Amino acid sequence: MGTLHDERTSLLGGYPQLDKVYSGHSHISTIADTYQDPPNHRNHHHRQQEQQHLKSNFLQSVFNSINILSGVGILALPLGFKYAGWTLGLLTFAFCLGLTNYTAKLLGRCLQAYPDSHTYGDMAYNAFGNHGRIVVSALFLTELITCSVALVVLLSDGLDSLFPGSHPLLMRMASFVILTPMLFIPVRHLSYTSLIGIMSAFCIIIVIVADGLTKATTPGSLIESADTTWWPEDWMAFPRSTGLIMAGFCGHACLATIYRDMQHPKQYNKMVDWTYIISALIYLTVAVAGYRMFGSETMQEITQNLVLVPEYNQMLNRMAVWLIALNPIAKYGLTLNPVNLSWELALIRQPSIEAWCSKQPWRGQAIRVIGKVLVSALVVMLAYCIPEFDRIMSLLGACFSFIISGMFPILCYIKLFGPSLLLGEKLVLWLLFFVCFVMAFIGTLWSFI
Repeated sequence: MGTLHDERTSLLGGYPQLDKVYSGHSHISTIADTYQDPPNHRNHHHRQQEQQHLKSNFLQSVFNSINILSGVGILALPLGFKYAGWTLGLLTFAFCLGLTNYTAKLLGRCLQAYPDSHTYGDMAYNAFGNHGRIVVSALFLTELITCSVALVVLLSDGLDSLFPGSHPLLMRMASFVILTPMLFIPVRHLSYTSLIGIMSAFCIIIVIVADGLTKATTPGSLIESADTTWWPEDWMAFPRSTGLIMAGFCGHACLATIYRDMQHPKQYNKMVDWTYIISALIYLTVAVAGYRMFGSETMQEITQNLVLVPEYNQMLNRMAVWLIALNPIAKYGLTLNPVNLSWELALIRQPSIEAWCSKQPWRGQAIRVIGKVLVSALVVMLAYCIPEFDRIMSLLGACFSFIISGMFPILCYIKLFGPSLLLGEKLVLWLLFFVCFVMAFIGTLWSFI
């Protein structure tokens, strides 16, 4: 099975070894580039056959795609339904599902038409040149930092659930001590831990359904519904729900990698449909069950509600909390890896720094160690300043998901295929772009209110 990095990190492609950069090979483009080994023409045909054999089959591609979509945002879905109510929550969910499924297929058409495109950054370059690639790179880096902040908050909240009453600053410091060493583990070892994401998603479903069916009365029961509403209780909080719901559908950044990794790319659209059907069932189960069980008392992470109900099987719930706490530990190094590579490459491109590092090998290593620790400290500090998990996930969904999985694929498709599109199709695309823009702007604004 082709191993993909977690969430958005796999699209950023491979990098030359930084040791080569420190020794003078500093010709680097942007973070969205992919670097290929030079072809060996004598074994070219054999390598092509071998690469085809190593590529993912249909089921493996579906699994990889679900793994990418099944992130920590699933924990905040019940809160999204609480802010929106049943009617607008289901409508928003259906819109986000349909929109991202459609734009995923638009990206597939772009990749089919441009065989040399291997990453999302390549698509941006084809459509908008090097400026497009730089914008996409900046978006990804900002998103990855925001994701890292969410992981720190999630781990801190998990530790707080297991050790209640601790000071928030102490929990952030503990998270810093636990997570920072993950930045020094090679990515090739960390990539295997991405399975924890999909394991956590199924674990949450099992625990929520088991807890809900074993309790006959509200709160926390699937048999007797909590005080849910059909429409938003607070209309001023509703815009935040769009980001919380959309956050679960931001996987487009990895679709180029998955497309090129498929043994039979003609099955891409079918793969996308099955991925979204399975993911939608996972998301709806968590969102509907969580909101039905806790209603207006739904917290920013559904696991926080579960540990507060004494009638539940506490051992089962604590195991779930531990597994979810492992999620940030497994993903932190993967998520921040492109960020660390970016500042390292930018720094080493400076002739004076490069010359200074080349005199003593330990200097480059020292810069890397100190820089990674400082980056981790910055992320933890942001997590302390913005402690609300729901606000971070709302920002991720409203800003980055709508841009990366909604607006940008539409713009690329219009730019690359504009002359051949019918007027009706253009109108639909621009209408979708406008709706995405409005939802992104309002949702992002409300994430800070």
